[in-house]
Amino acid sequence: MERAIRNIILLLCCTFPLLLVAQENDPQQLIEAIIESQLENIEEGTDVALIIEDLEGLLENPININSTSAEELSRLYLLNPVQIDQLLKYVKTYGPVYSIFELNTIDGFTPDILKKMEPFIVFGPVEEQKVDLKKELKYGRHELLLRGLGTMQEARGYKEKDDGTTPYEGNRYRYYTRYSYKTRNKLTLGFTAEKDPGEAFLQGSNKQGFDYYSGHISIKPGKTFQQIIAGDFVVRAGQGLTLWQGYTNGKSVDVLGISKTGQSIRPYTSVNENAYFRGVAATLDFGRVSLSIFGSHKKADGNIETDENGIEHFTSLQTSGYHRTQSEIEDEKSVKASDAGAVLSMQFNHLKIGANAVYQRFDKAFIRSDQLYNKFRFSGDENYTGSIDYLFSKGKFQLFGEAALSKSLGFAVVQGAVARLNDQLSFSALFRHFDKNYHALWANTFADGTNTNNESGLYLGTRILPVKFVTLSGYSDMYQSHWINYSTAGPSRGWDIFAQADVHISENFSFYLRFKNEEKDNKFKADKLYINLPERTQKLRLHIDYRISQVFQAKTRFEHVYYEEEDSENGFMIFQDIKYEPLKIPINLIARIAWFSTDSYDSRIYAYENDLLYTFAVPAYYGKGIRTYLNLKYRISKNVEFWLKVANTRWTDREVISSGYNEIKGSNKSELKMQLRLKF
Repeated sequence: MERAIRNIILLLCCTFPLLLVAQENDPQQLIEAIIESQLENIEEGTDVALIIEDLEGLLENPININSTSAEELSRLYLLNPVQIDQLLKYVKTYGPVYSIFELNTIDGFTPDILKKMEPFIVFGPVEEQKVDLKKELKYGRHELLLRGLGTMQEARGYKEKDDGTTPYEGNRYRYYTRYSYKTRNKLTLGFTAEKDPGEAFLQGSNKQGFDYYSGHISIKPGKTFQQIIAGDFVVRAGQGLTLWQGYTNGKSVDVLGISKTGQSIRPYTSVNENAYFRGVAATLDFGRVSLSIFGSHKKADGNIETDENGIEHFTSLQTSGYHRTQSEIEDEKSVKASDAGAVLSMQFNHLKIGANAVYQRFDKAFIRSDQLYNKFRFSGDENYTGSIDYLFSKGKFQLFGEAALSKSLGFAVVQGAVARLNDQLSFSALFRHFDKNYHALWANTFADGTNTNNESGLYLGTRILPVKFVTLSGYSDMYQSHWINYSTAGPSRGWDIFAQADVHISENFSFYLRFKNEEKDNKFKADKLYINLPERTQKLRLHIDYRISQVFQAKTRFEHVYYEEEDSENGFMIFQDIKYEPLKIPINLIARIAWFSTDSYDSRIYAYENDLLYTFAVPAYYGKGIRTYLNLKYRISKNVEFWLKVANTRWTDREVISSGYNEIKGSNKSELKMQLRLKF
């Protein structure tokens, strides 16, 4: 570890004199920062694509602060409901806002929040004239996305076996198409279709074409009926103890961003085949009181078994979304799930109070395996959960929380606070406790584990600005489980420490230095027994952003990982990014070369990659090798854009990549992605 620190300091000293000019305030970096700060907690297909879609859309069509709504402001993913209400009241009381500096006078709006908001907002005229649906339809906007991607090398699952059969039913390419139509405020509709690699297309089990289809129509009829959605949608309420579908924030470099934002019912446009509802939802607005109700019925993938009486049940829900092999196809849409619920919200001057309820029923019983860690987890064919939540924000202080109870009488609570004492010093704290028998199948809240049960923890964060160009951020999170988890042999404990120093020398050069230490109990086999042993992972990173010229921008990163359980391991990675954006040619080109060397997958290193529009990539670097990629965006015309990404990973320590049906003979893995967007 000491050697890694010395190497990074030496590299920083050598690199610093070469960085004479630097980056501009690029709004794309905010989108990247949101994703990368969470990348160890998310996987491709996670509904973080909704955030990318919203922020990319706001870059093209910024929010007019003087003529906006609470729903529109929630898509910034920066403001809580009380801050949104304060902003709308300010505009209503004092009239149009003409500068970002004026917003600094509103309670809860700090310079840091305003800086992040700036690329996505404008200060236009107040639009007093109401536009009806007929006029909006005349100027509606169509968008069509066509995407194809795949791995060039053929994995074992696509090759014929000795018995003449092929494990994967389809080819190794992913096909994706999405159409959307939007008016300014009243109407949105669209559909999404996708075939994953290995799935059949227009044949076999998918004679109808794609493996996955999704669609929706959303109408905003008037003042009382704020929104009606038919088709696929997501529900996000409170602090996520009962209802929060898709992406949610967690422990990250944004140490103050621990409360939920973007709470609403939204049309679903992503390709995660599980984290959404299918049915009808409506939101009614009665001034300071709003009520959302919804009903859903859809099929899910489950592992089906039959008991000695011939009665079917399922032992788990499959969430991969893959239907490639015969067993995966048999599990597809084998469980019917019905959901219904309501979200009530009351808004006061500085206080928001909410109540949430959801009921879920399966057409067959959910009976898990008799493993000890499943003893207190949900089983049966129905469940219901209810909660109350609140958010209080006044001046520099914010309090928020939620308490919930499930059918099993399991209890869960989240209580948090954020205090921005001044521009130089801020604190955050969050306590959570989830009973081991708390059951909320749609919960997704701030936690260390992926399941919202069997955990208690205390998070403390701080952000300090000691001098003008330096920001220090850090947090500590202590947590424990009172019962066995899948990865432990008994009650367990964990402790995370995070620290980061951001140095912004000028608009042309900035860097940050990050340290993270995670220690938690993990199951380990000793002789014939399983015992808990502490597992420790330490990460040290130096990341530099700088602008070489008006058209060239660069990023350099050095990262070291130390992993220790029974034995110790080390990992190291360095990458160099170059971004080229000429002034007179409508192209954007990003290239990377990365060298990595880790002892095993346990000492892996993650790194965000630029990708096609509305997508993201967070590959794990492990083993020894070199990864390169080239990402090109070309604006063919005002209404036509094309993306191309070519990536290759070459390992020097193996001749076989992956295992099972994903096994590839050789040491190279190459990927090709293409996308076309048409706007009309």
